[in-house]
Amino acid sequence: MREIIDRLIVACDDGRVEKLGQGFTIYACISFDLNLNPINMDVGLLKIDGLEASSIIAYSASLASLGKAFVLLLDSLTIAGFNVISPATIMKLSNAPTIVVYNYKPSFERLYSAFSKLSFSDLRKKVLRIVDSAKHIETPRGELWILSWGMEESYAKRLIEKLQVHSRVPEPLRIAHSIASEASLLLLPGK
Repeated sequence: MREIIDRLIVACDDGRVEKLGQGFTIYACISFDLNLNPINMDVGLLKIDGLEASSIIAYSASLASLGKAFVLLLDSLTIAGFNVISPATIMKLSNAPTIVVYNYKPSFERLYSAFSKLSFSDLRKKVLRIVDSAKHIETPRGELWILSWGMEESYAKRLIEKLQVHSRVPEPLRIAHSIASEASLLLLPGK
């Protein structure tokens, strides 16, 4: 865990996946120190069911971290519908270890049945195939399934436990989702 102590935590999530304008939705990337103090934030738009999420999230997370080393937290390998995030691409673009936290056991088959009719389904399939390797963990706040890149699973588990405050969802992810959801409500037509 020593190598994580000097890193920020950046949590990225989308809010309500409703099309804003030309098929986009809002996401938020928020950086925190290990005491859960917010440091910085970057908010932007992602194309629903697009293919650019990996590069946009890597860039946005880097902006939110103010150029400091960080660990990226995600709640899925998909964002903005089925816009896929490749942890390998995140590592390549930002050198950030990535932890994906699921509240439920993810299933490639369920995902595939939902995205198989989208364009570039083979590319999505290649990235999302790894969800079946999610590891089950028990935490003091409940069970989760995680995928981790760039750090040992035991470090990922300890970090998640440190970031749990009110529920099994790590607090930075809960806050990122809440901010993106509220921001998307502000931009919805007729609101």
